This record gives sequence, structure tokens and C-alpha cells, in this order.
Amino acid sequence: MRPIARTILLALVVVVILAAIYPAYRYYQYFENHVSTDDAYVDGSVSLVSSRVPGTVNKLYVMDNWTVKAGDLLLTLDPRDYEVRVAQAQAQLERAKQSVDELYAQLEAAQAGVNLAASQLRETQLDYNRAKALREQNVVSAQYFDQATTALRVAVADEALAQHQLQQARAALGGDIVDHARYDRPIVQQAEAMLQAAKLDLSYTEIRSPIDGIITRKSVHVGNRIQPGEPLMAIVPVDRLYVTANFKETQLTDVRVGQPADIRADIYPNFVYRGHVDSISVGTGAAFALLPPENATGNWVKVVQRVPVKVVLNEPPPPDKLLRMGLSVEVTIDISDKRGPLLSSTLQQVYQKRQEIPWVMPDNLQYQPQQSNVNRGIGQSAVRPQ
Repeated sequence: MRPIARTILLALVVVVILAAIYPAYRYYQYFENHVSTDDAYVDGSVSLVSSRVPGTVNKLYVMDNWTVKAGDLLLTLDPRDYEVRVAQAQAQLERAKQSVDELYAQLEAAQAGVNLAASQLRETQLDYNRAKALREQNVVSAQYFDQATTALRVAVADEALAQHQLQQARAALGGDIVDHARYDRPIVQQAEAMLQAAKLDLSYTEIRSPIDGIITRKSVHVGNRIQPGEPLMAIVPVDRLYVTANFKETQLTDVRVGQPADIRADIYPNFVYRGHVDSISVGTGAAFALLPPENATGNWVKVVQRVPVKVVLNEPPPPDKLLRMGLSVEVTIDISDKRGPLLSSTLQQVYQKRQEIPWVMPDNLQYQPQQSNVNRGIGQSAVRPQ
């Protein structure tokens, strides 16, 4: 080979090596700051629909794979038994009000009895005073004075009896008859509570969807006799699905809550979902298995354990690329930012910042990524070094 050709070939080799250094460095940086796993699946919370009261299914309004909104009617039970109970409770409430009216009438009668006894006592007291004065002058006989004395004692006893009957009538009304409405009494309140319970049971004959989602695993049909708590169907909230990625324990050294993640579903191979690490499990999958391993017995072989990592989407997926529970996905986490916590939850941080209690989570609650990750829009290709 001529020296000129050798020089040209050597120059080409040097150029190729120099050109490959930068991409190689980019690849090294990428794999140094990213961990990935294909042991990941789409997961979510499934709402099981059941009845609060027993009954016979009267009508069915949904089928498998139907989309429903929160509050949509799913099925109804035969309401006739519960309508009868409502009528009975209404009648008991009216009877309780009648009893209160009777107690008020008794109270008025007792008050009139007290007034009558007081009048008789005053008259008897005057008769006694006159008889006593006449007896001291020996004008009347001792028998007449004794009759006046006895009449006074009877009048005092009658007045005490009337007062006792008045107290008894007030006690029957609860003692306090001034600061309450006429029917604000325990007997009426009990009947009203029974009526409300009967109306609640009647309302439970209409079973409605608790959340937005898609019907699945429907096992109820018209005419079935169902019991409280019996699973009738399930609702999957497709807008609140998340990904459970099972990373090896050796990969979690620098994984932190809040780190950005790329999600690729096998069903959409050319599409990337943008998400973040919401939380990391406090134990391995084997630790929470039905039969956890007993490493202290028998022969032991060290096996690399996997820890579930919950990854949630930053934004809802587009309508033409919706996720489904159980789909296989590949998750890649950017671990370059190691400032986040290990045991925490980004959704819990949002609740604490908004001062909301966890069980009233709004459906449109979305995680807002950090400012440095805002440009990681959903639906864009992953940024890989070239």
C-alpha cells in the first residue's frame, strides 16, 4: 500500500474514532443515569359494586365493557318491600306526633288540676281560719272545728297531688317545654330516624356507579336474588391507572420519589408516556406474598429480590392510546436527580399542600412535574443520545 493511501486510511480511522467518542459518551451518560425494567404492568384500583340491602334484581342497565359515569344507574332492586316499610315508618311518625299531642293535652289538664286544687286550698284555708276563730270563742263545737281541720289537710294533699301530676306530665314531654318546638321530642325523633332509615333502604334499591370507568366482571342478571356485600360487577377507572414496575434491588440505589420516568407499552411500541415515580414499596414482592419465604429454614440460595415501584402518568393518555389493566410495559427512570425522598408519595404531598383529606381525592387531580421536567411532554419520543 502506498504511503499516501496509508495516510488517508489512517486519517479516516482517526476521524471515525473521534466521531464515535461523543455518541459513546452520550450512551455512557444515559445508561449511567437511567435504570429500566420490562417487569412492569399497568395496574389500578378496581371498584367492586355490591348492594347494601337484600333484594331481587328488577332491572339491569349496563353490560360488560360499557362506559359509565359517576352516578349512572347500574341496576335496580324490587322496591315494593321497602316502600311498605317507608309507609309503616311514616305511620309510626304520625302516631308519635299524636302521642305528643296527647301528652300536651295531659299537661294542660294537669295545669288546670293544679289551679283547681290551689283554689280549693285557698277556700278551705279561709274556712279553717273562721272555724278556728269561732272555736276559740266557744261559738262552734269541737266537731265543726275538726271537720274544718280535716278539710284543710285534704285540700293540701289534693294540691300536692296536682303538683305531682303536673310534674309527671312535664316529664313525659321531656321536662323542658319552652326551648323546644312542639314535636322536638325523643319519641318523634325516634320515629323520624326510623323513617329516614326506611327511606335510605329504599334508595339503596337503586345501585349507581361510584366512579367513572368501564364495567367488567358483571355477574348479575335480572331476577337474581342478591345479598348485601355480594360482588355484582367491577368498575375500572381507566383515567386513574398507574404502572407497577418491579425493579431489582440492585437497581434502586439511586431511585427516588418524584424522578421522571418513560413508559413504553407493548401495545403501542412507538409511543412514550411521561410519568414519575410516585412511591416505592416498603417491602419486596416476596415479603407480602401469600406464603412468604422462610430463609432461616433449609438450604438457602441468595436470589436478587424485586421491589414494586409505583409510577403514575403526568397527564392522562390520549384517547387513541388508552391503557388497560395488565398490559406489559417497559419503564425507564431518570436517576440523575437524587434529591427526592425514598419513602414518600407525591400524591400525599399534593394533599398536604392543598390541606385535603385523602379520601376526597378529585378525579382531575394531576401531578405537576418540576420546572426542569415541564418540557417532557406526553406523546414525544424519548430523548436518546444519537
